[in-house]
Amino acid sequence: MKISNVYFCAISFLSAVSCISGSNILFLQISATPSHRMTIWPLAEKLADAGHKITYIFPNEKPIGSHPKIEELTPSKMVKLMSDFAPGFDINIRLNDKVDEWHQQVFSSSVQFCEALYDSPEIKKWLDRPGLKYDLVILDILSECGYGLVYKFKAKHVQYLPTSMTPFNFDGIGIVPETSSIPDMSQKFKPSELGFINRVRNTMMMLLWRYSYLYFAGNVLPVIKSKLNLTDIPSLTEFERNTSLVLVNHHFIEDYPRSLPPMVVPLSGLLCNKSYKPNPLPEKISSFIGGSEGFIYISFGNAVAASSMPDSLREEFFGAFRSLPKLKFLWKWTGSIPDNTPANVLLLPWFPQNDILAHPKVKGFVTHAGRPSTQEALCFATPLITIPFFGDQDANANRLESIGAAILLDITNITSTLLKDSIQELIQNPQRKSRMMELSKMFKDRPMDPLENAFYWIEFILRYDTSLLKPLGVDQTWYQRDGWHVLCICIVILVIVVTVLISYNSICS
Repeated sequence: MKISNVYFCAISFLSAVSCISGSNILFLQISATPSHRMTIWPLAEKLADAGHKITYIFPNEKPIGSHPKIEELTPSKMVKLMSDFAPGFDINIRLNDKVDEWHQQVFSSSVQFCEALYDSPEIKKWLDRPGLKYDLVILDILSECGYGLVYKFKAKHVQYLPTSMTPFNFDGIGIVPETSSIPDMSQKFKPSELGFINRVRNTMMMLLWRYSYLYFAGNVLPVIKSKLNLTDIPSLTEFERNTSLVLVNHHFIEDYPRSLPPMVVPLSGLLCNKSYKPNPLPEKISSFIGGSEGFIYISFGNAVAASSMPDSLREEFFGAFRSLPKLKFLWKWTGSIPDNTPANVLLLPWFPQNDILAHPKVKGFVTHAGRPSTQEALCFATPLITIPFFGDQDANANRLESIGAAILLDITNITSTLLKDSIQELIQNPQRKSRMMELSKMFKDRPMDPLENAFYWIEFILRYDTSLLKPLGVDQTWYQRDGWHVLCICIVILVIVVTVLISYNSICS
């Protein structure tokens, strides 16, 4: 047997033994809100329970959930950056049509987050530990700063997408975007509105996203080199191509059916715990809804501050709620309580959302259409009114409306009458609840529990090389992968042939 073969067998054996005895796995979330953590945390817990050594880096002082076997690191210099940037999204950004500009700030701010990560004393102390080694790094969206750690530890890496497939990721992992049939996540139109002009816009947006990402990646790389002293690190696009697995918070109910390669594993549904039993609601909430015909729950998630809306808009909401006195309204609200809050409205900074949505008296959920919230609504078959603000929320809301799971409203033209009519349609039309129950059953009907499936694939990539899972076009350019160069050559040849024929005919005549 050749020495190289012996070496390969030895490495394979040691890898298998390492995987059995427990691998060192790092979860890294940088530009992340608590909802990002919420949707991946059950996987971290399961891996820890199975004997893997888990380290979790998250830029929030008060994370949701904890586990005795998981080491958590909070980079102190990132905490303030995240608290200034993500929580408290000003609704006026949407009202003033500035969301696209805000999205661009996400990229530029990620460079600051990268610097803050490596400058945090907690991370410096962690990196100075002797013998520090990781077998796998799981990176959240826009955590490309973590590629420096992937390179430093010579580890495999996984991309985790807490939303759907983000448009700037397609090219890097070799996926052909279905721009002719699926709207870009930044666009507000539906598949039924994908005429020629919108298909052109869709295609242009895909290219714009990609080149914005490449510009961002070019700014992140120097930070990684300087902070970790990695002068020979390859380009970040090289790391993209070497991704072992992509975990995406996606299901065909809440998202459009997509043509994805084996390396892309749907993760949606981790929040649907089959053994979950609702807890009794806190006394303040329970007594408030007692004796009512039911209640509507309103929450715009962790990142959107409802209190930032103009007084005139808030009054449209309050006016709708006052006109439905037999219903109670529970609204997740941070900040001061307005003096004119209707008697049938309870404003609190926190509600036990799962227990609320599972309550027999809940009649509907007014939501921003963030992925975790819509998944929890599907788990408990709660009819929806969606009011999107940024990110993937418009795409989520459009999808849910198109399949009959939600009524879609636009925050820029909400009136008390429109909101009242929407709430009445939600609670008085039995087809709304019936449709949501049907979709809920479909959402939960899986050949394999999504948590078990994600756990299986993580251990799979720890055991094996994953090159066979990847699209064959991963090393091609986007225009080669889409066949644009072939089409252009055909058009050029056709023009030449037609030109020659026309010239020949004119000469002969």
